[in-house]
Amino acid sequence: MGYKMRSSIPEILGINEELSTPDVPVFEKNLGKAWGYAKMDRTIEINSKLDDNKKKHVHEHEMEHVMQMRRGEAWYDNNNVYHKPNLSEPIQVYKRVGGGFLVNGKKMKTGDPENPIEKPVYNKTGYYAK
Repeated sequence: MGYKMRSSIPEILGINEELSTPDVPVFEKNLGKAWGYAKMDRTIEINSKLDDNKKKHVHEHEMEHVMQMRRGEAWYDNNNVYHKPNLSEPIQVYKRVGGGFLVNGKKMKTGDPENPIEKPVYNKTGYYAK
């Protein structure tokens, strides 16, 4: 007689099957006050405490960040955030500090709709955490 698992693999791993795609898995975790993150490994983390409607908005927003990374427009490491808005401009390097980074000497939060990486995403998706 075979062993029957009580849970599915996605459930055990915390994967949201509805929002995940074959190349961009979406993980649900308790992220505190944050709604979601697009990670450099092309995965998305969404706050498990959000309702399904908000999760869909977060997914749309974070998927745009994944696309920015794929196109080479934005990426980050432990020390800096990098932004190349188009081919004719040089790469902008922003030093990471606390929960954000420095833009022209001014500290901006990571999710601030006015920061140069978030602005085009907010303009495209229109909705996100307020």
